Amino acid sequence: MTDAVEKARVLMAEAESDLTCGNYNKAVSAAYFAVRMLAEAHLPGLRTTKDVKIANALRRSLEPLIGKRQAREAAKKFLELFTERKRADHRPHLFGGEEAARLLREARELSDLIVRELGRRGGRAR
Repeated sequence: MTDAVEKARVLMAEAESDLTCGNYNKAVSAAYFAVRMLAEAHLPGLRTTKDVKIANALRRSLEPLIGKRQAREAAKKFLELFTERKRADHRPHLFGGEEAARLLREARELSDLIVRELGRRGGRAR
């Protein structure tokens, strides 16, 4: 397991722990960063730190594996998690338990998709 994949696993576990403890904003933020770290680890040759470009690279990499519609949905979900992370970290919005739990479910689903599909194509996580 690469360091990035291990860090993503730790971040997701921390997000789940934060959710249980009622630290909803921290949970949303950690869940996003877990997904981003997995995406970066499974996108060889990625040369950007801009979230929109990472989402586009993710979409392009997933399209041949799962089709255009599902790949677009994955990129959209990535950007939604990014937007919600910004709200959690930089805006006066306070997340509630249901909203944070929904975002964590989405982050887990996207993480599973990235590992299942991009890990399966034979590329190694960085």
